[in-house]
Amino acid sequence: MIFRAATIISFLAATATAERTLCYDNYADLISLELGPEECTAKNILAPIRAQFKKNRRGNKVKCPDGANNEIMALTGTETFQDAQLTVISMCKQALATASEVLGSSDWDAVEAEGVDLEEFFAGHGFLNKETGNFQQDPAEFEKRDGSERFIYRGDDPRLNDHYKTTEESYAAGQAIKTMYEENELSSFMSQPTDGFQCASNTAMCCWHRDRQYFDNNGNCGATDCANQDPGDNTDLCWVEDGGDIFPYPKDKTEKNLHCHGFAWSNDLTGLDINTSAKWNNLFYVSMYDHLFKRGYAESLTNDPKIAGEQAMCGCVEDMAPVARADCSEVVGKASYTVTIDPETEKFVIETVEGTFELQNQACQGIQYKDGFEVGDLNDMEARRELKGTQNDLSAFVFKSYLEGEMSLEQTELYEETVVGYKKPEIQNNDNKRENACREAFEERYPGMEYEVKA
Repeated sequence: MIFRAATIISFLAATATAERTLCYDNYADLISLELGPEECTAKNILAPIRAQFKKNRRGNKVKCPDGANNEIMALTGTETFQDAQLTVISMCKQALATASEVLGSSDWDAVEAEGVDLEEFFAGHGFLNKETGNFQQDPAEFEKRDGSERFIYRGDDPRLNDHYKTTEESYAAGQAIKTMYEENELSSFMSQPTDGFQCASNTAMCCWHRDRQYFDNNGNCGATDCANQDPGDNTDLCWVEDGGDIFPYPKDKTEKNLHCHGFAWSNDLTGLDINTSAKWNNLFYVSMYDHLFKRGYAESLTNDPKIAGEQAMCGCVEDMAPVARADCSEVVGKASYTVTIDPETEKFVIETVEGTFELQNQACQGIQYKDGFEVGDLNDMEARRELKGTQNDLSAFVFKSYLEGEMSLEQTELYEETVVGYKKPEIQNNDNKRENACREAFEERYPGMEYEVKA
């Protein structure tokens, strides 16, 4: 280990804007990290530097100004420890974006080849939405329900079921969706499916009123009772505007159980945001694979004859009827990493391990709305501690995107016009509070108008 006496002299003489230099020169020889997909964090990368600094200091009696923080700032080319942390986070993100360049592109041809009109599908129409029956099933589910005493057929082919036999058309389209998920959705960036989804809010959402598939542990559809059954309830429809008239929908008597699930993307044009690059993958996952194929959720809210107006099943948030909230998915990149220090530049080098990069779908990681926080506050570690993370909530993901500077204030305001519980994180798992959020938004939007179902 060699101590740099000259470093101290030059450091003390340096101006505040001069680049820091290391007190010890052995980090490049001793620091080499192998990190898993969840481990490329400032804590994991900077802790070994602190540990090595302590070892270095024990063997030398000369003090190093700013201690281990000096080494960390020198290795990241920054002037504050907070900036050093943020730089490491950015380097991990850059490494992932670079790794993602190996991915090709893919289209929606496989499902279109099975007769699916994509514009019709996203509108909530077509055979995938209108028919009833399973896309996939586990034979064990039949046995759980009295097996041969209740069912003649107990296999994995839904075309042979006793009740609600799946048509050849639906089955073939379902298999195409499954193939697209397995072969394309997580190994390529999917193309835009239609001319729609030019969303000023950078947010899209699907909302369903019907469950067409049983034995998947989602929604109310049953093997012998699957006509007009509901999906799992996670939101409230507030009101619908139709032809200049307003139709409120308080409580659940008319709307029953409804389900909304959305996704958002960044304004970033640098290509570093994998979730933005994969927004059409997200649309496929939310609309076709996770909710239709796996759960059987189908048809727009306004396909229900009891609900007024007409809106798409999936569309830009600003084109949808106001609802209390929605679940949320994002696409992230995952890879293993190596972290070394370049002996020439004496700076960190963070790279992904070749062949380890992949896309993954996950519930959105967001931040619960809290008043008084603005763009850039996430760069303040003290401010970060005042914020509470949460997942699977579209509003929380939009708020996080705003704080990170990836969405504008105007976009969040446009979003809140439809998802009225944006600033009310307490409604996420509370039906009564969702109802209250709808009522409050309605009374603010239409003062003097009764919030009651129109006959």
